[in-house]
Formats: sequence, structure tokens, C-alpha cells
Amino acid sequence: MKLLKHELIYRGKIFDLVRDTLEHENHVFTREYVTYPGAVTIIPFDGKYIYFVRQYRHPAEKELLELPAGKLEQDESPEECAKRELQEEVGFIPGKLTLLARFYTVPGYSKEFMYLYLAEDLRKSKLSPDKDEFLQTVKLSVEETANLLKSGGIEDAKTIIGIFYLLSFRLSYRLT
Repeated sequence: MKLLKHELIYRGKIFDLVRDTLEHENHVFTREYVTYPGAVTIIPFDGKYIYFVRQYRHPAEKELLELPAGKLEQDESPEECAKRELQEEVGFIPGKLTLLARFYTVPGYSKEFMYLYLAEDLRKSKLSPDKDEFLQTVKLSVEETANLLKSGGIEDAKTIIGIFYLLSFRLSYRLT
């Protein structure tokens, strides 16, 4: 694959849109995609309960139940971002933070790369959400979470991935 041209179509507050012109075996074509600095998702787990946020997502036109997550800031490591977002969104500081997985969220049209962390040994901290975030913290048991997942009550992909990862690989929980 040979890149012939790279052009910025739109520069936004959160993401940019670019168009690349590519060549492969004498065939020239374009791809448009979103660039984004990367993000983290955190599974706050106290051994019995998982902490979520419920928030309005405008593109979905409704509130979604999600694991806490957020965008990497410039020069911020994924671990630092996970700690910051955990405190901002659910008011916890993790005693233990473990990287569980890394993945592209939607590689068909975005370069977003996400880091999934498990946060344990949670210590209560000051809740300090961003000014444009309107979040409600939701605390669910493992069983309640599994039932909600099975019933389709969780529609956010990063949250589905995180919960499946926790239930399957960390807790050996059987979804029946």
C-alpha cells in the first residue's frame, strides 16, 4: 500500500477527519477516516460490584450505560489517563490498575486505539466530572451486570468488551 496524498478535511475539538489517497497494484482509491488521540476504558471493580456511568450520548440520541472512559490528553500515558478518568467520572482512585487489553474501536473509519484497564482496591475520592459531562454513577453486582448484558441492556461496544473480558477471563463467570 502506497500513500499518495494525505489531506485534512476537518479539524474539530475532539477529532479530525482526513482523506488519504492510496495506491495498491496500480489501483488508486481514497479512504476517509477519523483521527483521535486514543482512549481508555476502566472497569472499576471492588470484588463484588462494578461501577458504571449513565450518560446521554448525542449520536445515539439516548442515555447509555457505560464503563468510565476518556480521551488521552497530549503527552499523557494510558495509565495516567485511566486514573484521571476514574476519579473524574466515578470518584475513585485505584490501588491496583491492570492493563487487560488493547484494541482498535472501529478500524473501518477511525484510528482510535483503546486501552482497557481493571481498577481494583478502590479508594473513594472527590468526584470531579468535566463541565460538559452529566453523569450518573451506577453500581451493579456481577450477576446484575451479566443479566443486563444478556438482555441487551448494555449497548456500548467498549463496555460490552470490558464486561465480557472481566466475566470470562478474570472471574470465570458462566453466562447461562
